[in-house]
Amino acid sequence: TLAEVVDLPDSVSESKGKGKLGQLVEEYFFEIQPPNSHAPDFPKAGLELKTTGVIEGSKQPFLAKERLVLTNINFNTIHLESWETSTLLGKCKLMLLLFYLFDSDVLEIDRRFVLEPTLMNLWSLSANDLAQIVSDWNYIREKVASKRAHELSEGDTTYLKACRKGSGGVDERLASQP
Repeated sequence: TLAEVVDLPDSVSESKGKGKLGQLVEEYFFEIQPPNSHAPDFPKAGLELKTTGVIEGSKQPFLAKERLVLTNINFNTIHLESWETSTLLGKCKLMLLLFYLFDSDVLEIDRRFVLEPTLMNLWSLSANDLAQIVSDWNYIREKVASKRAHELSEGDTTYLKACRKGSGGVDERLASQP
């Protein structure tokens, strides 16, 4: 757990929120303040850090608790990008994935990391998987470029999913698009 390996200020033990564990790992374990941008968390290494929850499975030791959000789509600029210059590729071509056992009754700092950290390089994926990711990204880009970002659905693509990060509903502020 983060609390077992790092001396944390008392104020941290009460902090809660989705994505909070990742922020705490960055700040207190790696001692970095990640950029508040689409750049990787470790810009000199081109490395993005992701922490993600897993739950115990019945047929497999662990299952993903939920989707892993890689980055937000900037609907006002994605149509100006190519895959090679994309924000997604720039941020996520090299990721360090840390997996923790999710338990809603346990504070973030006390959640146990349960799998070996995984270094994922997009270029190490199979040619078919990488081709599908590029195809998914191009589909999302084209939908935005044709002024139909509001029609994006997770069912449109295979690996990359355009999903909302808000709670949805009538009070959710929709992202602007060209």
